[in-house]
Amino acid sequence: MQYKNKHLIEVNCAFQFNKETTQWDSTFFGRFYEKILSRGFTEKEERKGIQLTFGLQRNVPVITQNNDFEDQVIFKNNNGCAILMGRNKISFHVTSNYTIWENFITGFVKPFTEIYKELGLGHGERQCNIVYLNRFKKSKEENLSDYFNLVSPLAKNLGTEVNTVIQRVIESKDNLLISKFNAQLQNDNYFNINFECGAINKNSLDMNDADWIKQANNTHQPINHFFESLITEKLRSEL
Repeated sequence: MQYKNKHLIEVNCAFQFNKETTQWDSTFFGRFYEKILSRGFTEKEERKGIQLTFGLQRNVPVITQNNDFEDQVIFKNNNGCAILMGRNKISFHVTSNYTIWENFITGFVKPFTEIYKELGLGHGERQCNIVYLNRFKKSKEENLSDYFNLVSPLAKNLGTEVNTVIQRVIESKDNLLISKFNAQLQNDNYFNINFECGAINKNSLDMNDADWIKQANNTHQPINHFFESLITEKLRSEL
């Protein structure tokens, strides 16, 4: 089912190379920028921070922290698209004007991964993860369980629900499906709800360059069905 995406605030697709064979240096940022400038990515923002590496341990998603400070650069255009580049990683983000997956992967991800590879980057073991982030606003008088199947109903006489945090991880044949739900009561009258739904591809193999998009499509394939299983008809009618 195709929705209007009015609650969708970001879609991102990331590739990480834990065994990159090309020696990294900071000049890659400038070289990449030169290649994408003519394609509308005129804004550049440098970031310094602790490197977070996404991976799997015993088929459970984990985030490991590297205390060495790693430079990252975000390149943006005027159409709600951004590319984040760092050592051994690149990710593609849409924060507005998302339509359908096919347009995102073929019109955005594919051409810019080709540019990334022109720099001699993107070798070795490759991992892919994809996230859809939705944001909702609901009155505190409403039951969250009326909208989300992953939330258990509670009796009103128990008191006022002020914060609900739920994470579910489902292992399929090729992917780990991950949902994160966070509802916080604001000003004592409504909930701000962030609801992530995505997947990490378990097959982080040493694939050839032509398989980038295939890997992304395989990672994405079960996400829609997963999302549909987590929401109710009441929420579905609003999307």
